[in-house]
Amino acid sequence: MKELARGYNTEAKWFAEGHVPSFADYMANGCITSTYNVITTASYLGMDSATKEAFGWVKKQHKLQVATAILGRIMNDTASYKFEKIRGQPATGIECYMNEYGVSEEEALKEFSNIAENAWKDINEEFVKKDGISMEIIKMVVNLARVTYVVYKHNQDKYTHPEKVLKPHIIRLLVDYFKF
Repeated sequence: MKELARGYNTEAKWFAEGHVPSFADYMANGCITSTYNVITTASYLGMDSATKEAFGWVKKQHKLQVATAILGRIMNDTASYKFEKIRGQPATGIECYMNEYGVSEEEALKEFSNIAENAWKDINEEFVKKDGISMEIIKMVVNLARVTYVVYKHNQDKYTHPEKVLKPHIIRLLVDYFKF
């Protein structure tokens, strides 16, 4: 939680100063503030397979977790970029990438697509390895990546604007399911 608070403080400082960090700095901080690691860790609580070794695995920032955080950050940034630009946020992932590499918005978005694709490759590769961790825990991380995909696919931020796409999914899953 301390790391998360520091990450949010860093983002607030960038915003207040109008600072556009390097892409590497943005991603390092963005993977923290995306909260994917907090969500993953919290989801283990109460699980039978959440052993001391499993929490050690979480603490090490396994490649699967890193890839999931990168996927979430990249997909979120791609989907919310235009809204954040209108809002005046200078330190978006797209802006950081364009600024550092001197590329157009279109080229930055294409590279973000490549980064997301590579993250999926890492997720799939690590999913089949297991590395001695319970499949139940591995599935938690992979399912978070799947939810991320649903929320941000087609470069739409359905998290911020859930009415059109997410609400019907949730109703089918949680309301209609129990009608049968």
